[in-house]
Amino acid sequence: MLQEIGLRQQELLTLLLERKEGMTLNNISESLGISRTAVQQHVTSLEQRGYLCKGDVKKTGGRPVQSYVLTDEGINAFPKRYAWFTTLLLAELKRTLGRDGLISLLNSLAENLAKELRLRFDGKSTEERVKELNGILEELGYQTMPASTSSTSNAHGLEIQACNCVYHNLAREHNEVCQFDISLIEALLDRKIDHAACMADGDPTCRFKVIEQPPSSC
Repeated sequence: MLQEIGLRQQELLTLLLERKEGMTLNNISESLGISRTAVQQHVTSLEQRGYLCKGDVKKTGGRPVQSYVLTDEGINAFPKRYAWFTTLLLAELKRTLGRDGLISLLNSLAENLAKELRLRFDGKSTEERVKELNGILEELGYQTMPASTSSTSNAHGLEIQACNCVYHNLAREHNEVCQFDISLIEALLDRKIDHAACMADGDPTCRFKVIEQPPSSC
C-alpha cells in the first residue's frame, strides 16, 4: 500500500499512474524537481517492490532511453473504495431475491469457495482444520486469535475468534453477509458452528464456536 512508502515515491507512482505510456528518468526528474540520481534510487526501490518495471525504450535526441511504467501491483497500491458498490449490490440483491434468497446465494458462494480449499483440510483432525482455517482467514484479511477451547451448556469444542471484520460496516447494514463466514467455516471444518459473538452487533470480537457433531446433510 502507498502508506508503506515515502511521500516522494508516492508522488513518483502518481506521475506514472497519470502517464500510462511511461516516463524516463529525466522526465521524472523534471516533473518532481529532484536530481536524476535521486530518481534512480527511488525507481530502483520501487522496482524491487514490484510497483514498477521497465517499459519501452524511447528515443530522445536520437539516443535510446529506458522508460518506466506501473505494474498491476503498482496500480493496485492506490486506495480502492469498493464498499459503496458492494452495499448497493447487496441492497439490490435483497430487494430482488428477498432476505432468504440472499442468504441462500451467500451459502452457495461459501460452498463453492470451500470446494476450492477443501484439499487443504482432507485427512486432518478438527484441531488441525481449525489451525488451517485460521491461516485462510488471515489470508482473507482477518486478524485471528489462537484457537481456544470453549465450554457452554449446549456445546463443547474449539472456538475461532477474529478481532477484526473485513466487511465491518457492510455487516452492520446487511448482517446477512455473516452467513457467508458461517457457511464457509462449517463447510471447511465439517462441523456445525455457533456464531456466538459479532462485531457488527457491538461485540469486541467475532467468535465462532465449533460444535462437535458434523452438520446434518440436506
